[in-house]
Amino acid sequence: MEGLINIRSKDAFKVKNKSQTKAEMVFYGDIGPWEDWGDISANLVDRELKKLPETVNELDVRINSGGGDVFEGYTIFNRLKQHKAEVTVYIDGLAASIASIIAMAGDKIVMGEGALMMIHKPWTWARGDSNELESTIERLLDIEEQLVNTYKKKTGLDRSELKAMLASETWMDGDQALEKGFVTELFQSEESIAASAVDKKWIKRRPNIKDGNVIAKEKISQFQNDIQKVLARSKT
Repeated sequence: MEGLINIRSKDAFKVKNKSQTKAEMVFYGDIGPWEDWGDISANLVDRELKKLPETVNELDVRINSGGGDVFEGYTIFNRLKQHKAEVTVYIDGLAASIASIIAMAGDKIVMGEGALMMIHKPWTWARGDSNELESTIERLLDIEEQLVNTYKKKTGLDRSELKAMLASETWMDGDQALEKGFVTELFQSEESIAASAVDKKWIKRRPNIKDGNVIAKEKISQFQNDIQKVLARSKT
């Protein structure tokens, strides 16, 4: 499955240990097995997974990829699924085509602000006589069935709905991907968390407008001070 958007980088793939029990793997490029096409191969991912310390039981996978080769992508997906660590996938920019399948390997899938996911029918180049072209069509249909199977296991959507989404080349923002079950949560910045906390605090503790004027003013003043303290803590 060829990625429609080329995201090439010499630093497309990185792995680092964040602690004795946690590691991070970054996929910021195209998925493919060849040096002239593709930044990240299944062999590369396999080697790096084997290098992780035995103590690692949490693995963060960060994705910004337009996709690439379907079988390389599925191999990466399976290697991540088979690893003993709990995998949290972060979609930082784009998870398109086979990169969206790699994202499905996450026990948790978190979509960042402004990020997008795209799914579509598999495609390829082909040449030859009618028998060879018919064989190519059959292989594409087989691959499509596997894509539907993987998305269905994660989302619980009907096969008919998933096939329609693939046929129409569906792009999803965070809210849409969450609604359809392609991701488990949306990224929240510290500022948005703080604002949410303030909102909840206001609902619970807002001054009663029936209070006397002097008492109401004192409560409002105290409440404003509380809000400032919450915001101050969120910036430290």
